[in-house]
Amino acid sequence: MSAIAHIENGEIVTSATQDSLSKSKPGTANKDDFLQLLVAQMKYQDPMEPTENTEWVSQYAQFSQVEELQNMAQSMSLSRASGLVGQTVIMSVENEKGEATEVEGNVDFVSYEGGNAFLSINGELYAMSDLKHVVDSKYLAAMENTKGFVEALGKLPDVNALTLGDKSQVEEVASKYYNLSDWEKSLLGSDEFKAKLDTYISRMMALVKESESADGE
Repeated sequence: MSAIAHIENGEIVTSATQDSLSKSKPGTANKDDFLQLLVAQMKYQDPMEPTENTEWVSQYAQFSQVEELQNMAQSMSLSRASGLVGQTVIMSVENEKGEATEVEGNVDFVSYEGGNAFLSINGELYAMSDLKHVVDSKYLAAMENTKGFVEALGKLPDVNALTLGDKSQVEEVASKYYNLSDWEKSLLGSDEFKAKLDTYISRMMALVKESESADGE
């Protein structure tokens, strides 16, 4: 599926379920590769200037140290992936056109292939390297509430075109705002929306007052 295409080391990987993802990444050497290279180097070294044994040992020790650090980093990555089960995450991936897109959802389970972790989200597998955000579910709910208010406010007619027939709609929008917590209100980012709502409320109160005055005459 194109939604899980991503880039690894400059190469496009089309699907997290393909065998290519379970293989070692291009350019990644393991201990066997190093030993083969070492044997070849010993075989073709200059017999007049042979490499000292201590140098072989030093090279092997350096490789082992790097390999140990890589294994440690991989272990930490796998442990982190396991801790994401049940949490809401946002993945940054590329579609088949190479365009950046985001996928949001809960992590159902973690799959391990070739030493790499893949997160199951909305029925699809995504590489751990595509993880962009780990989001608190309360934050998402708060954002939905503020979004609902902003959308409702945007659906109101022009303030100068308000009539008494719009009274229930204005009251509904006002109710959405006043039901927001202080934290949710802070997520709006500015007082612009509150100021706009106050303008509608003031206009509607004026219309109601005019109507009551007309009825009393």
